[in-house]
Amino acid sequence: MTKVADNPATRSQETAIRSPLLRLRLRWYAVSTARLLLRRWQAVTLAAGVLASANASAFGNLDTLARPLLTLLTPGHGAPWRIGYLLGLQALAAAWAAMQRDQIAGGPFMAFAASLPFTPRERRRVDLAVLLLADSPLLVVAASAFGLAAGRGAPAAHAMLLCDVVLLALVTQRAVLERRFGAWAGVAMGALLAGAAFGTALALAASVVVGTAAAGALVLPPRPRAQRRARSPHTRRARPPALGGRHGAALQISLAVLLRERRGDLVAKGLTAAAIVAAAIGLVTLFDHDARSFPTLLLAEACCALAFSGLFRGLHQAHCGSMGFAGALPVAKNWWRPFDLAAVLAAALPFLGALTAFAWAIGAAAPAQVLVALASNAVLLCALRAPQLISERHAVVLATVVAGCWTAATIACLL
Repeated sequence: MTKVADNPATRSQETAIRSPLLRLRLRWYAVSTARLLLRRWQAVTLAAGVLASANASAFGNLDTLARPLLTLLTPGHGAPWRIGYLLGLQALAAAWAAMQRDQIAGGPFMAFAASLPFTPRERRRVDLAVLLLADSPLLVVAASAFGLAAGRGAPAAHAMLLCDVVLLALVTQRAVLERRFGAWAGVAMGALLAGAAFGTALALAASVVVGTAAAGALVLPPRPRAQRRARSPHTRRARPPALGGRHGAALQISLAVLLRERRGDLVAKGLTAAAIVAAAIGLVTLFDHDARSFPTLLLAEACCALAFSGLFRGLHQAHCGSMGFAGALPVAKNWWRPFDLAAVLAAALPFLGALTAFAWAIGAAAPAQVLVALASNAVLLCALRAPQLISERHAVVLATVVAGCWTAATIACLL
């Protein structure tokens, strides 16, 4: 008697069914990430437009885009700096994947796709394809670095190190998506080996070993994880109800959405704001704390507000998703707006406060002007909620235009 699994007709029928379903899964992934990709590419286009308006050539734009990776190849830095920089790049790649985990994972469609006869190899292939699609803005940076390194006649060890950065970033992002935090130890070891061996006779060999191991981690199936034991429902102690009444609970909801459901977005915005603050302070320090650098700090504060304004969309989507339950409660319509504003403002206030304190310390302006600038950018952050929600496709462009006009008006009033 012929087994069903060994029947050629059955195998061909399963293959015929599987191929269109695999294409459907890819299409779902592409649709779920298309809106996010549109906003990411709007940011890249705006950055290229700003560089072009500054009379920067095409080569200069490529050099600017590839600078985060080309800095890694600078021979003046030592091994500790290079290892730390490699780990920082991997952290940025992890934050990039974490803040769009739901879109890359496929959304509610995965509850149905999990029951389909897909092999683990096909699932990994689709996941990697969609991850590359989501990383397309970052791959522009990598492609620019590869092109400039090849055009300048860089040695093979430099090209292999750039390959290692890309492969390690993909491994880190897969670990974030699959919640396999044990894989980060292997990524750290790869960064340690590649960074320590760079500039030595073993640089090429070390890069080949790291690249091969990273490529194998992407291709080979991961080990199955041990199942966690279910906790007893009586292990947690009952806590008394939180004080603060209805408003305290509403604020806790907004904070919980940011800290738990949108944790990746919050970390990414924090890293972006930290880079903006560091760049502004470094630029002002380069000009010997000139008092005329106050507009630079104002622009940095506006950029921080613009970065954190993207959190409003995630909060709004979370609240809209809970309307099936919250709509039956005796609360006002759109009750969450002031609490979302307070939560996002609390997240951005440390970075705005750091720039304000720095401007106060160097005497860039009068204390009253510094405080007015802080208040103006806080109001700007609240005002950016409307352009972030009014149009999903053009949110980046509208928010950037509003932030630019607001900052120009603030500079005109204070200076």
